[in-house]
Amino acid sequence: MRDFNFKFSYGVNERNIINTFQNTYTKDLISDGDTTVPFTLSANDLKQILDKMNEIGFFEYPDTFIVPTEGPVTIVRPFSIYRFDVCAKVSKKHLYWKDEIKNENAQATKLRELNALIIGIIQSKPEYSQLPLASGGYL
Repeated sequence: MRDFNFKFSYGVNERNIINTFQNTYTKDLISDGDTTVPFTLSANDLKQILDKMNEIGFFEYPDTFIVPTEGPVTIVRPFSIYRFDVCAKVSKKHLYWKDEIKNENAQATKLRELNALIIGIIQSKPEYSQLPLASGGYL
């Protein structure tokens, strides 16, 4: 087992899931259910992700992250939900976030950067491009 593994669920119903413990990826196909395939991230991919986690102070975030509602806010519908289960050496971190509030919040911005990095890495893989397209949508 590596020193760093994680399970990251994301999307409207958290049905997109990268799981480096089991080396799988589940894609939400919306109207067509979901599909799970073998999926491995490279050592470089994992290093990029862990480096970004350390850069943004991910391990210091609360287990349930809620964006403060001071100042002007926008409520987004539908919204993505993010869930992390991370093991890094001897540390474990769980984080849950409903990303429904958009405002000027540095922690939220940093967390969105991490999410975008991980999703970008996933979507850059040939295994991802071979998955079926989702059909339908969320309201």
